[in-house]
Amino acid sequence: MTHLTRGVLIKAIVADELANSSGEDYLKSLKSSYHRWEHESSDVLCRKYNEIQNTNITVEILDP
Repeated sequence: MTHLTRGVLIKAIVADELANSSGEDYLKSLKSSYHRWEHESSDVLCRKYNEIQNTNITVEILDP
């Protein structure tokens, strides 16, 4: 299993948000989404990841 870090959560969330994106604005959307999520708290990231992946991870199990 992949070690869960904030970076892994951010990448999974951004990938989910951009799954149906394409075209010229893709790169702009990618940067914007990544920037937004990298500034969220770990609690918010865990909640969003749990929603997307149907899991129940907590901040305590994230690797540093």
